[in-house]
Amino acid sequence: MRNTQLRNIWSALAGFAPVLATVATLIPITRAAHLGVGIVVLGAAVSLMATRSTQRHSPWRLLLVPVGALVIAAFAVLFHEGHAYGDAFFVVTVAAATAARAIGPAAGRLGRALVLPLIGMLIAPVNPGGHPLRTLAWATLAVFIAEVFVLIKQRLWSTGDEDEPPSTSAARVHVWRGVQSALALTLAFTIGQTVFGEHWAWTVISAYTVGAAARSRGDALLKGVHRTLGALGGTAVATGLALTVGGHPPVAVALLLTILAVGYYLRQYGYAWWAASMTAALALLYPLAGFASTGTLTLLGARLVAVVIGALCAILPATLIAPIRTGAVLRKRTAECLRTIRDGDHALALRRLAALREAAAPLLAVRRFHERRELRWVDALTALEPDLRTLTTTSDDPAALKRVRAALAPVAGDLKAAVAADPRAATAARPATAG
Repeated sequence: MRNTQLRNIWSALAGFAPVLATVATLIPITRAAHLGVGIVVLGAAVSLMATRSTQRHSPWRLLLVPVGALVIAAFAVLFHEGHAYGDAFFVVTVAAATAARAIGPAAGRLGRALVLPLIGMLIAPVNPGGHPLRTLAWATLAVFIAEVFVLIKQRLWSTGDEDEPPSTSAARVHVWRGVQSALALTLAFTIGQTVFGEHWAWTVISAYTVGAAARSRGDALLKGVHRTLGALGGTAVATGLALTVGGHPPVAVALLLTILAVGYYLRQYGYAWWAASMTAALALLYPLAGFASTGTLTLLGARLVAVVIGALCAILPATLIAPIRTGAVLRKRTAECLRTIRDGDHALALRRLAALREAAAPLLAVRRFHERRELRWVDALTALEPDLRTLTTTSDDPAALKRVRAALAPVAGDLKAAVAADPRAATAARPATAG
């Protein structure tokens, strides 16, 4: 247990290092060029999102930065012409990037690379520059620096656990998720710009973060609850922090980075921690960005309401439009784990097991009130993690192999019984449990 905690701490420190490097690089640049804090926020936001991504970055990804800059420029120009044009461009871009995963992993990576700077521009509360071309140039530089440091981190500190397991989801699942994201963002733009004025982006960001990575309708509900609770807790803590250190920029910057680093580490224990850290960091960012400290409490209260509405905008399509059942996802992930373990690819099996536990989060959250048979599979396979780690380095450990093989039969048998009782899950699970 102690070794696992130490490994998690070091992994979090290494993961957050690109954010610190990006901020440390951009701060002197902004001072020399007499820019606002917007370019630093943009770079840090892109670095955070790129670092949190489980995909392995390639040096070729840097060639996409100019393309991402053109996406940003198109959004800025269209939004300047009229909110409706910019809104439509954003919705179509994110929906297409989500649905592109149906084509293949390369298309999915391309879509995510183009969406990251677009989301980053929403998070940044100020304009990095005045003239559109100047804004585009500084935004491109910020994104490029962030991507370079993320790439360096992955080259210096990379483990197999960071690699994303190959997706086996049907193409139609990704297409429907694209439809869900389009509906969620359309609702968020409409409500946000109607109700929250210049702070409409809070609703959109909340809708995106809740819905973009939701694996099932239960996952969307859980993320929405966590984001709301986290924003509420972060608001309570952040109000005092903003009023206390708002007049001391160096202290505020140091505290902001500390809060983000702690939230980055605690996110593995619950998304609410990350939402709380982001809310607290935003409270410290307001004075740095030029907002009056006397309005901080009002801004945070409005943000909390916007977060809740944005989460609901994501939850409604996920639960009403071609919803993906949590139980079906767990059956599929369990089948993938069983097949990978039987094939002897123990490193991939560990990543499949991590994905299974993440997918089980909604059912684990209500386990005290509603026990599901799928959770017994999660428990049984999780108990094999030490043996699987042993087998990744010593594949000829007879005792570990015996324990693993003995634990697979009951899980496989119960999974087949569950599939037989629910024909809708048969197509997804049968190929993986055969043999």
